[in-house]
Amino acid sequence: MFYRLATVTLLATLFASAIAQQLCNGHQEFCNKTFDELTYIITHNSYGFMPNPAANQLCPVTTQLDDGVRGLKLSAVKPSNQTSNAPENAIHLCHTSCSILDAGPAVDTLKNITQWVKDNPNEVITIMWNNIGDYKVQDFEAAYKASGILDYVHVQAWENLTWPKLQDMIQSGKRVVNFLDNNSDQTKVPWLMSQFPYVFETPYDNKNESSFSCVIDRPQDPPDPDNMMYVMNHFLYGTLNFGNTQIEIPQKGSADTTNSDSLKKQAQTCTQTFGRQPNYLEVDFYNYGDTLSIAAQLNNVTYDNKPLQCDAYVAQSAQKGNGKKSDASHFNVGVLAPFMISLFPLLFLL
Repeated sequence: MFYRLATVTLLATLFASAIAQQLCNGHQEFCNKTFDELTYIITHNSYGFMPNPAANQLCPVTTQLDDGVRGLKLSAVKPSNQTSNAPENAIHLCHTSCSILDAGPAVDTLKNITQWVKDNPNEVITIMWNNIGDYKVQDFEAAYKASGILDYVHVQAWENLTWPKLQDMIQSGKRVVNFLDNNSDQTKVPWLMSQFPYVFETPYDNKNESSFSCVIDRPQDPPDPDNMMYVMNHFLYGTLNFGNTQIEIPQKGSADTTNSDSLKKQAQTCTQTFGRQPNYLEVDFYNYGDTLSIAAQLNNVTYDNKPLQCDAYVAQSAQKGNGKKSDASHFNVGVLAPFMISLFPLLFLL
């Protein structure tokens, strides 16, 4: 009897393991899909979650990934006061200017992403870079090499729009897709793909709900729009006036509405306009509204409506009083007045 029970238990364990191995980005249905057939949530300025009026998110990138985010939009900016000469520390993650919000060297965030990718072997993610600091590909290569993430980067041949299936990417271990919006050079760094031969974007500078549209904004003349992937930008900018200077900041107060029916409506419109669902829904405050549920609907799978870890992180931070500072953050601002003061040096640059 004991041996029979042990055999049944072993078979059940093996069966559960086999089922788990068939999951790709959390769903068995995705395994046979090519990378460009699915919709992914990509967080705008993913690194910016510390208490700061310019922050676009509310929790760390690894928490975002735990919740089901599969795309990270990062901005590479030259720091206001560089304290390290190490090549891997050259790139900082900042909100337009590091005087506004500085999340520290990109390599630190990349190390966290690397560990998450290592711990989640059945997941495929995307990292998209806004190269605001006009960095060279060698600068990105140094940060990636130091982080360890190079072991996982996917290489897509130049202008090849035929993407592999998720299960093939997972089996190969090359599960991190990287795009750079300018200064790419795939002859030198083939895994850091130039974004716009592969992916176009809808307009991003939106101030109200009525401004969302389904037209191609970047690049102006895409090489093959019918076969390219695309980012549907769906976040709102507010403005903060400081003397004659106008600073754009996210609209957290309206995120519940922006990330619900408004998001679904634009996704439906873009699907009709472009003849296929959006590949990336780029949002602020992804844990507000119905962001992840809408992505699941577009992918024709059932959304697992479990509590978000980001909400737990926010609640825990609130209990601690002033919020939790990011380990990577070099800019800990919790109220508007110090934020305004920090912008004063920018007046002399404008």
